[in-house]
Amino acid sequence: MNAFKLSPYYRLYAFSDYQSMKAALPYMQRVVLAKSLQDVEEADARRVVSRGRGGGYKNYLEPFGSYQAKGSGIQSLVTALQALYKSNSYSARYIVVERC
Repeated sequence: MNAFKLSPYYRLYAFSDYQSMKAALPYMQRVVLAKSLQDVEEADARRVVSRGRGGGYKNYLEPFGSYQAKGSGIQSLVTALQALYKSNSYSARYIVVERC
């Protein structure tokens, strides 16, 4: 599976189609969010991404030393998906967030 650790508590999984997402759901223990990427709302994203210094949200593309916060939870989630794509070139149309 294609996973990315959002925080010590949440792990993000990306899927290219609905069937593969539905097939993986029974193997996950505590699913917090399972949606199409287009249907994710700000409140959903804020719940799972890490909060940064200064009131923003974590930019997952930046190394820890050069920290730049993102203004919204969705922008932070998109940077996590970009980092996941960068590591394994796997596109995401559906996402699942699991509590670790």
